[in-house]
Amino acid sequence: MQVSSIPPPSASASSAASLGASPTGGSAGSNAVAEFLAYAKETPAQQMRDSILRQLGLTEDDLKAMSPQDRAKVEQKIKDLIKQKVEQSTEKKTGVVVDVKV
Repeated sequence: MQVSSIPPPSASASSAASLGASPTGGSAGSNAVAEFLAYAKETPAQQMRDSILRQLGLTEDDLKAMSPQDRAKVEQKIKDLIKQKVEQSTEKKTGVVVDVKV
């Protein structure tokens, strides 16, 4: 079977489609793509910090706008929550069933 009548997509159309943007220059998915790329570039620690800030309903800009005392309190809370998450993930789990089929 030969499908030579269909031309290959142009480089600009395929790259726009792969990034989630429409080929006409619109930004239908460019915001989501930009957010994902920014998240993917973060270290796991930064991702965890961002996650905790979202749980607290805050952003980095909110922290910058706080007084030094309030910011110190929030930073300490973030440290405590990160420590709890790390401890929970490293605790030895007992009673876990493991499938060892080969």
